[in-house]
Amino acid sequence: MELIQVMSMADKAQELIDSVLKKKKVMKRVRTEQIQYAVAQYLKRRQYVDTEASLKGAKLFQSAEEMAASLTVQTESGCANVVSAAPCQSDPQQYETQYSRLRSFLSVPTCQHFSSELETELSWAKEVSSILYPLFIYLHLDMVRSGLKGAVDGFYTRFHGAFLQDSEQRATVEQLRHVLTAQDVAANPKLSAFLEHKYVVHLTEPAYSYLLRYLQSEDNSALCRALSTHLQVEVTTSRRTDYQLYGAACGATAAPNSTSSWAGVDGAEGGEGVEVPAGIPQSEVALEALQDSIKKVREGPPSLTTVCFYAFHHTEQLLNTAEVSADSRLLAAGFDCSTVKLWSLRARKLKAKPHQADVSHIHLACDVLEEEADEEDGSEIKTLRGHSGPVFRTAFLTDGSGLLSCSEDTTIRYWDLGSFTNTALYQGHAYPVWDVDVSPCSLYFASGSHDRTARLWTFSRTYPLRLYAGHLADVDCVKFHPNSNYLATGSMDKTVRLWSTQQGASVRLFTGHRGPVLSLAFSPNGKYLASAGEDQRVKLWDLASGTLFKDLRGHTDSVTSLSFSPDSSLVASSSMDNSVRVWDIRSSHGGTPADGSSSELVGQYTGNTSNVLNVQFMACNLLLVTGTAQEKAEP
Repeated sequence: MELIQVMSMADKAQELIDSVLKKKKVMKRVRTEQIQYAVAQYLKRRQYVDTEASLKGAKLFQSAEEMAASLTVQTESGCANVVSAAPCQSDPQQYETQYSRLRSFLSVPTCQHFSSELETELSWAKEVSSILYPLFIYLHLDMVRSGLKGAVDGFYTRFHGAFLQDSEQRATVEQLRHVLTAQDVAANPKLSAFLEHKYVVHLTEPAYSYLLRYLQSEDNSALCRALSTHLQVEVTTSRRTDYQLYGAACGATAAPNSTSSWAGVDGAEGGEGVEVPAGIPQSEVALEALQDSIKKVREGPPSLTTVCFYAFHHTEQLLNTAEVSADSRLLAAGFDCSTVKLWSLRARKLKAKPHQADVSHIHLACDVLEEEADEEDGSEIKTLRGHSGPVFRTAFLTDGSGLLSCSEDTTIRYWDLGSFTNTALYQGHAYPVWDVDVSPCSLYFASGSHDRTARLWTFSRTYPLRLYAGHLADVDCVKFHPNSNYLATGSMDKTVRLWSTQQGASVRLFTGHRGPVLSLAFSPNGKYLASAGEDQRVKLWDLASGTLFKDLRGHTDSVTSLSFSPDSSLVASSSMDNSVRVWDIRSSHGGTPADGSSSELVGQYTGNTSNVLNVQFMACNLLLVTGTAQEKAEP
C-alpha cells in the first residue's frame, strides 16, 4: 500500500514538471511572436514590403558557434574591388533610366574654355567612360535572361549607335540584335564568354573615386549589380607615363577603348579583347648609366645651394630677429621698440579680414598718429603692437595662420595673421623671454627665459603645461625634435640639454662648448642635433649615442643661427662675422681650406651686411638669409 502511494506521488510530480515546461515553452513562443509582430508593424510603418515573409523562420538569437560561423562567412566573402551587390528592383525601365543618367553624367561639353577644376573632372569623366561599353553589353544580357523583351528593344535601339564606330565593338553589338531569349545567349559563344568571364577596366584612383561618388549619389542598383557581378575594376595609384624605366602595363589612359580587356580568357573565341599597351622597354646600358649617376649624386660632393638675402635698411641697430614663413609668403621682424612688423614677399598686399576689435590700434592722447595706407586696398607692411618691451624672437605656425612673439616684458603673444590682431597672451615667466619655437604640427610651443627655465605651452591655454628646470643660467634657445617628443635647450651655462616633452625629465646632457649656446637645430631625419654659440664652433651631436659627431670650425665670431637642409645632408650657419657657411655633414671633401676651416665646408657666402640674423633652408635647396644692411657713411 505504501509503495502504491509513493508511485502516485512521483507521477504527480512528473505531471507538475511537464506542465511547468509546457507553460515555459508557450510563454517563450508567445514572447517570440510578440517580438516578431512588433518588428513587422514597425517595418510596415517604414513602408518596407513583404516583411512578414522575411520574418518567418527568422532567428532572434544566435549561439556562440553560430555567431562565429556567420562572422567567418562575412569575412571570407569580402572583396576589395566589389562596388556593390545591391539587388535590382522590379522596374523594367530601371536599366534604361540608370544607364542614360550615367551617359549624361559622363558626357563632355563642346566648350573649349574650362577652369582647372572642370578640366580635371572632364579628364576623370573621359576615363570612366571606358565602362559604358561593357555595361551596355551586360545590362542587355541581364534583361534578356530576365525576360524583359519590351525593355530590351527600347534599350538597344536607344544606345547601340554609340558603339558602331569601333569595328570590334560593332561586331559584338550587332550580335545582340538577334538575341531575344536565354537560349539565344547560350548558343552564342562570344556572348557566353562575356558572361563566363569578367571584363577588366583599368582606372586611376581619382577616376575610381569619381565613379563611386556618382554611384552613391542616386539609385543605381542595376549599374552596381552589373559592376560587381561582371566587371573587374583595377585601380592604379597614378597614371603611368612612357618614360618610366620598367616595361609594365600602363595603368590607365584617357581613351575609352585602350583601358579594357578580359580576365581569364585563354584561347576562348571571345577573349580577343583590346590588349593593355605595354610600356616602352629600356636598354640595360641606359639603366645602369642612370643608376650610376644617381649613386654619384648621393655619394659625391653636394652642389652649392642657392642663397637669397633679405637685408633691412635704416634699422638704427634696433632689429633683434627676422624670420620668413614656411610658404615664403611673409617676413616677420621684431624690434627694440616693442613692435613686430610683417612684410609681404609677394605681389599681393596684406589685407586684414573683418574683426570685432583690435587692441593694438587703440590710440591714446599722447600717441603720435601716423598716416597709414588705405586699409581697404591693403598694404605691403603691417605693424603689430602689444608688447611693452623689446621683441627678441618670432615664430610662424607651420600652416602660416599665426605668429608667436616673445619679449622682455616676460610675455608671449599670439597674432592672428588673418586679422593681424593679438588674440592670446601667455604669461608664466618671471623674467625676459629670449626664445620661442613651435612644434612641427603646431600642437605645442616652447619658450626659454632669463629665469633659467624652459616651458611647454599649448595654444588653447594661457599657462604652461610643463616646466623644464636644470640649467644654471639663462636658457637662450629652444628647439623641438621633428617627432615632437623631445625638446632641446641651449644655455649660458655652456651646456645643451635634451628633455622628454611629456615627462619633463632631462634625457641627454651635452657638454663641450666654451661659451654660451645661442642656436640649435635638429636634422629632419631626427638623428643629429646641431648647436653653436659664442665659442664660434658648430657642434653636431649624435642623439642615439649622446656623443659628439662633428666639430665644425671656421667662423671668427659668435654663431647666431643654424638650419639643416631638407635631406639632412647640409647644415648652414650664420655668424656675427657677416658670413654664412654651408657644411656637408656626411663626409669631408678635399683638403683643409686655407683659412683653417673644417674640411666639411662646401660654401661660404658674404654680403654687404653688418649683421646676419637668421638662416632658413626652404624647399628646392633654397637658403634664405636675413640681416641688416651696411649703411653708407655720410660724407
